[in-house]
Amino acid sequence: MKVVLASLMLLLAFIAIDCSPSAEEEKTVVAANIVGYTVIVETGTRKKAGTSAKVFIQLFGSKGRSSEIVLNTKGRNDFERGKIDTFRIRTNDVGNISKIRIRHDNTGLYAGWFLNKVTVIDTGRNKVYEFRCYQWLAKDAGDRKISRELSVS
Repeated sequence: MKVVLASLMLLLAFIAIDCSPSAEEEKTVVAANIVGYTVIVETGTRKKAGTSAKVFIQLFGSKGRSSEIVLNTKGRNDFERGKIDTFRIRTNDVGNISKIRIRHDNTGLYAGWFLNKVTVIDTGRNKVYEFRCYQWLAKDAGDRKISRELSVS
């Protein structure tokens, strides 16, 4: 009886190990949680409103938060005075977005930036989120902050 019981327990242990998802299956699960967002950034029209610094965004929502993402269009000057820049990003699904963190790294000759607003479109759910700022992100203007957490408007 002990031999049968030991064999049965060994068989159950083998089945439990064998049922775990393979590395390829785990990648598929992770990839299924990646979604697309369109980020629209409006730079103000004030004198010296544009920035030459690197700009980063992070999304916060009901399912968690994204990693920090660089907003950059290769070969183009983004975030120029009075311009609207559009970026397509892919990151983990954060659910319903409640806030964003947007910042720059204060590099370049003209780092200060006057940000009017950011609009994030969850392309899968077709939901639009607007984040108004209308402030400087600058070490030498406004409240001298280069990072902002903005709640959905």
